[in-house]
Amino acid sequence: MTDDALPAAEAQTEDEYFGVTMPPNARIGTLVFEMRDRTVHVALADGGEERIVNAHDLRSFFGARIRHVSVSRVPPKSQGIALTETSLKATGGLPQSALNPSQRTGTEVVREDYNYAIAIRVEKLPELWYLNASSFNFRKALGENATYSTEINLRALVRRLSQFAPDAVRDGFFTAVLQSSPLPPPLESLLEFFRLVAR
Repeated sequence: MTDDALPAAEAQTEDEYFGVTMPPNARIGTLVFEMRDRTVHVALADGGEERIVNAHDLRSFFGARIRHVSVSRVPPKSQGIALTETSLKATGGLPQSALNPSQRTGTEVVREDYNYAIAIRVEKLPELWYLNASSFNFRKALGENATYSTEINLRALVRRLSQFAPDAVRDGFFTAVLQSSPLPPPLESLLEFFRLVAR
């Protein structure tokens, strides 16, 4: 039997095989508010025509902190002594530090950072629109109010979206930002965020 002739029960997608169901999604490239006609102009990162959405069609807003852990190794400090054949003979062999692997491999440094994401549901649109704060052009969305701080920009965007569409449903992240209260616990991945939003 060829792969093309697999029974329906076996012809699973990779997402189904790993028990992951991703909602249809598209990443936002730019987002521009038009306050006079109460619309928002959205250009998706994968191209295509600009979408114009009325404020009352913005159905719900979601946000998350996403934990990013990186591990790096700091090389060991140099011993500062060049070991010649003569010095090895004089000391009776290699120093203990050269024989100890833990002193040769360096120190492991764990660094924890946080990325931010926002997702938007639009009326009659099956796709979940989302943005990664680290790569989003806040200047287009916030104009002269944009700063060099990603977190400050994100909080400003949350407030602007909430004011622009006050009837939209907001999750705990948006509520925490608006009330200046502690943010919800961070998530482990963008995938986990999508799965929570898709519930």
